[in-house]
Amino acid sequence: MEARTRFLLPGGHRWLRAHVMGVQLLAQLLVLLLGLLALLALVVLAPRVGYAQASTWVEVERRVSLTDGRTASEMKAIAVQEALAEAVRRVAGVRVQGTQSATSGDSAGTRIDRFEQAVRLDLSGRATRWEIVREEWQSAKNSVGAPPVLVLTLRVQVTPEIGQSDAGFGVTLGARTTRLIVRGETPAANDEIIATVRSTTEAYITLVSIAGDSVFVLTPNVVTPSVVAGPSGTIEIPDAETRRLGLHLRVTLPTGVTVRGERLLAVATRTRVTAPGGAGTGEARDTGVLTLAAFNQWLVGIPLDQRAIAELPIEVRRTP
Repeated sequence: MEARTRFLLPGGHRWLRAHVMGVQLLAQLLVLLLGLLALLALVVLAPRVGYAQASTWVEVERRVSLTDGRTASEMKAIAVQEALAEAVRRVAGVRVQGTQSATSGDSAGTRIDRFEQAVRLDLSGRATRWEIVREEWQSAKNSVGAPPVLVLTLRVQVTPEIGQSDAGFGVTLGARTTRLIVRGETPAANDEIIATVRSTTEAYITLVSIAGDSVFVLTPNVVTPSVVAGPSGTIEIPDAETRRLGLHLRVTLPTGVTVRGERLLAVATRTRVTAPGGAGTGEARDTGVLTLAAFNQWLVGIPLDQRAIAELPIEVRRTP
């Protein structure tokens, strides 16, 4: 009886029970709706707060011949880059709307017309981890005197890019010179990198140099923790004041290397991001640098509409 009469008002009005039940049902629906909205917010915001994207592993085989003027290690590096690019094409494809940039130049009379394929701007994903499954040099069959062939099989993890590029957000990259000289073991005698950067909107700049599978983070650094570019004018990295204080981005080469092609890469982001960092190990790699895989992993964590990229080939050569 209590359950039937506790909602009665004086005068015998019985509609209150049904009214309260309706309010309870409405409250439950509201809680459910808020839960769905919260879940939707997590899905929408996940790329911007570091949620991991689904990655795919694929195995790729490449065969390259040892050509004149190339060392075995150089051919291996070429095979690795081609395998990484092929893995990304298989898994993620190529963005038709990819940002265009000049990637050709001339190096000692030899045309350079390719970026390190693993960080090409038009790919819809990036190789974020890889391991060599098979590496074997074979003699060419049925061809006397033919150069040996490297058979390389890579197992590659491909992570897709997030979102879509913003056509109105772009960055341009240049340099005072793209041919730099190493004159000795003392860095002070070597040429320095002075990059020029401009962005279509105010953006934070991360500048790196890529050599093979190594990535050298040039800025930000302990002296210039934040570099901002915008549409009002071109900035220099490092700027004149920083150079006056003694910070110069002088080039070096590993022992035994006389010439090396590198790429400067400027990553512009709408908001400040934590710069990639870390140390790598590996064949013929300078110490204290980031691996290309780790750099790619950092890059795919920034949504496409939140970043713009420009690249520039440079040549570093040791004087006789």
